[in-house]
Amino acid sequence: MLCPNCSAAVTQGQRFCDNCGIRLGADVASPDVQPLNAPIGQPPIPPSVPAPPGAYQSQPGMYAPPVVPNSNMAIISLVAGVLAWLALPLIGALVAVICGHLARKEIRESGGRLSGQGLALAGLIFGYVHLAVVALTVCFVMLFAFVFVGAM
Repeated sequence: MLCPNCSAAVTQGQRFCDNCGIRLGADVASPDVQPLNAPIGQPPIPPSVPAPPGAYQSQPGMYAPPVVPNSNMAIISLVAGVLAWLALPLIGALVAVICGHLARKEIRESGGRLSGQGLALAGLIFGYVHLAVVALTVCFVMLFAFVFVGAM
């Protein structure tokens, strides 16, 4: 016996199709019965047409994988790192570096319950590069001042 929805092989007396989850029995033959995995607002697939190859067919009992949330500290680190270059030169860089290290520790210790390792790393890079640019700028200004003042 074949499933009227997906043409998968089913045994006699089976109540639901193992492939698509449609209810098998006398009430399936009626045209107004819609399978469980059919899109809302579209007519059901006729029993004579099998599902196209490669088409999505939900498995009974299957569910979407859980979404792992990002660490809030990682997000703060990235935002502060960007703000260090745009609006808050030194404060933003310090916040980005501190929050980036805290976020990486928090993600490492969460056991897979948190993500955002890339966000934290990007915040750290923005923060450290900005601090290096600030330090080099201060060194060049001091060197210029010593050379210029020393020449007078």
